[in-house]
Amino acid sequence: MPPPLLLIRRRRPIGELPEIETALGAGRRLVEAPLGGSRMAAILLAVDPGLERQVSDRVVQWLPDLEADRASLEVAELGGPFETVVLGSHLVNSPDVDLRRTLLRIVATHLGRGGRVLVEHHPLDWLETAAESWSERDGQRLGMVEVQIDPPFVSAVSVYEAGGRVVRQPFTARVLSEDELGAALEGTGLTMTRRLSPTWLEALGSTGPPSR
Repeated sequence: MPPPLLLIRRRRPIGELPEIETALGAGRRLVEAPLGGSRMAAILLAVDPGLERQVSDRVVQWLPDLEADRASLEVAELGGPFETVVLGSHLVNSPDVDLRRTLLRIVATHLGRGGRVLVEHHPLDWLETAAESWSERDGQRLGMVEVQIDPPFVSAVSVYEAGGRVVRQPFTARVLSEDELGAALEGTGLTMTRRLSPTWLEALGSTGPPSR
């Protein structure tokens, strides 16, 4: 059986990296760690209870709220070590530098020796290309509206439509250059090795995880 994979993300995404979808469908045990505990997580669970469904090959552990419980996030224990850790939902683009470091440190400390990390980020040219958009999958619609660009930040409102309910969530993201992404990874003992797509990259861990 393939080794377990740790997936950290904010929501169930639409249009995730095909490599991840393939890995999740290959009989691999998945530890999914959605960033939750907040009002937004509660609303999403009401819209789609399947977000927290547990089956034989899937274990869901909600991470603490990003802002309200930062101390618990700092010492999060999600099992492992894992051969692969995924940091999705553009979490690396947090405008909060300390939060970005905390999330990458969680990734690094849960990575096994020689393991790899997959990181999703906003496009490098997003300051020029960010615009209102909509996508749909499995009867759910995800949109981005009210886009405002204030370099190096992009602010907008994410809109979730599912089961006849609509949820709006404002956000601000810090657009990172290739060099800034590399530096952020190196700051927690990770090394960028290759690009998987315009919005996904791969990094490798050191011979052993850094101390917390």
